[in-house]
Amino acid sequence: MTRVLLKFNENQVDQAITSQVIIEQGIPLNILRAHIEPTRGEILLEIPQDHVEQVVEAFQKRKVIVTVQKQLEIDEKKCISCGACYSLCPINVISFKQDHTVNFDEEKCISCGQCVDACPVRALRI
Repeated sequence: MTRVLLKFNENQVDQAITSQVIIEQGIPLNILRAHIEPTRGEILLEIPQDHVEQVVEAFQKRKVIVTVQKQLEIDEKKCISCGACYSLCPINVISFKQDHTVNFDEEKCISCGQCVDACPVRALRI
């Protein structure tokens, strides 16, 4: 699965663009996160790997800004396992191993960035 961030402007937020693309393409898209306001919106999707290009193109045809998301990256040499990231993770993808080092379940991560902002040694990035 590939994660894609969609950004909608104020003229697009009240349109059913995501539904249109799902129906048109016939491809199930997993919505990981959505934040919609009257003037803008963002949706983080997971798209099956073999359909990324056609789904991205369908959104771009509708003038949606599309960014392929990177996965969480951890610089294990910098990480001091302080736990600052652990306390802020909204979906509990961060845990501690038996040796008290931090463990990340990158597959479940929704790329919210809260852990990145909390890291005092800047060992995390998206």
